[in-house]
Amino acid sequence: MELRTLEYFLAVVREGNISGAAQALHMTQPTLSRQLSALESELGCMLYQRSNKGIVLTEHGITLARYAESIVQLAEKANEEIRLPEHSVAGPVHIAAGETRIMRSLARAMQSVRDRYPKVTFELYSGTSAELMDNLAKGFYDMLLECEVRSHKYFEVLELPERDVWGMLVRKDSHLAKLPVIHAQDLIGEQVIMSRQAYRVGALDEWLGDVREQLKIVSFYNLPLNSKFLVQEGVGSSFTYEGLFDGNAENNLVFIPLAPRLTSNQGILWRKGPLSRQAQVFLDTVRKECGQQIRPSDTF
Repeated sequence: MELRTLEYFLAVVREGNISGAAQALHMTQPTLSRQLSALESELGCMLYQRSNKGIVLTEHGITLARYAESIVQLAEKANEEIRLPEHSVAGPVHIAAGETRIMRSLARAMQSVRDRYPKVTFELYSGTSAELMDNLAKGFYDMLLECEVRSHKYFEVLELPERDVWGMLVRKDSHLAKLPVIHAQDLIGEQVIMSRQAYRVGALDEWLGDVREQLKIVSFYNLPLNSKFLVQEGVGSSFTYEGLFDGNAENNLVFIPLAPRLTSNQGILWRKGPLSRQAQVFLDTVRKECGQQIRPSDTF
């Protein structure tokens, strides 16, 4: 199975038909069809069926598309690094991250690296830590900014000194907006929008305690941006980190911290073993920017 053939197959998946894929690949439709037929013969199964609206992937085709995407991405990443001149500091650093204001610290480190090495670029991938962890292990990312950082058997861990503060994003016309802080008991009977990652695990779950079973959870979210619109439309009040939304800019929204005060520690993970030169320079810069406040991973 050749990498080029997998790229052809993915082009057909993206375009939804063979003619469009052939045009995007700058090749003739019969040539592309022969390549795909050879791939099906090699694998011994049908990968797609033609319909009036284009192609429809079979179950085998869906499976191959998932693996092909991973294979092609890893090949591109390897090609990027191998083509760099020896001993040069250039090329992309692939960083996965959840949504947290601590990204500002990483942004300062990025700019510091760019000032010294202008050929270094940064590719960011957003998602929850749980969603991104698998691709970090597979090598798609150089590192991951993990929310609720913990120790890991197969990753190096650099805990960051800053902490995110938990609170509720509420409408200004809600009675919760009149409170200086929100206690767990204040949420009994309230319509609540909950972080899927924080539900039943981590610091927020411990803070809720027995009240968790009395919450009226109306929606779950992976990343908090969309939850903001639910709050604006009165669906409920949302758990989130401080600093992700500007209350003044959002007009009818306000952030109220939790009591007792609840914080989450964040950190950077990377696979054990050598990093690319540019990724190592970035990691060293983060260490320097944070100074001696960083605690080694074996302290938590």
